[in-house]
Amino acid sequence: MLKEYHYDHLIRWPKGERAAVFLTFDFQGGEDVKPDKNGILNYEMWSQGEYGPHHAIYRLLRILKEENIKATFLTCGAIAERFPEAVQAILDHGHVVEGHGYNHEIARYLPREQEDPIMKKTIAMIQKRTGRRCYGWRSCTQSTNTIELLIENGFTFNTNCFHEELPFLWEKDGKLLVELPRQPFGDGTLFGHRHGEYGNPYHGLETWKAYFEELYSESTPERPKYIPFTMHPYIIGRPGRTLALRGIVQHMRKVAGDSLWFPTGIELAEYCLNNVFKAEADKLRAAG
Repeated sequence: MLKEYHYDHLIRWPKGERAAVFLTFDFQGGEDVKPDKNGILNYEMWSQGEYGPHHAIYRLLRILKEENIKATFLTCGAIAERFPEAVQAILDHGHVVEGHGYNHEIARYLPREQEDPIMKKTIAMIQKRTGRRCYGWRSCTQSTNTIELLIENGFTFNTNCFHEELPFLWEKDGKLLVELPRQPFGDGTLFGHRHGEYGNPYHGLETWKAYFEELYSESTPERPKYIPFTMHPYIIGRPGRTLALRGIVQHMRKVAGDSLWFPTGIELAEYCLNNVFKAEADKLRAAG
């Protein structure tokens, strides 16, 4: 039976930081724009998604380099297949590529016998393009089978849930998966996904500042916080909108200085497994 275990009282970050800031980018193109029932594709919507791998990704990589930040790019297998040069650019900048479905499938609609091959196909394509299999995953939504399939397929972390504020463990038969939760303050909310006229980068930045400041004000080295940001290259990477990304990074550093940790997903998940939750994780493995 699949179970979840929470050890909020054990969480400490490596150098006593008051918060771990987890920057993620769901790297997709037009994969999630499906033809209408009449078989006709909405080209405008598809084309907006395609801006991500054609242009936005390179603007974001430049900004992240200038701000000296490492991030996690949860990448569709089809993007890795179609845009190997973009994936290589992510690696060349020192970031990490993880999985985000193949064609941005809506996982909650997939039966287990379809979701599992998609997961395996994505693993294979990302490994082909990067030389490393992906150990992190974010579905477009999540099915009732996703967590068990991630455990069976040897993943280290999932990052999909919204019901918790701190990392926790999933366990089945002694096998473990770290969950790195999300908050509903992503760029899709701030900028309305493909509704290009929607969302002011200054307003978005104010939302992110308020989100960060409240969590940070509640933190201490002994009870630190975890502050995730979910973004999409085709949304946040548009000219002008990047103001919100650069602005929140600079604001967080101005407020918190060296008391922030900016790990990639795999760094954070492995630190939780091998340090924060180690004793409890060993017990769960032994019992399983």
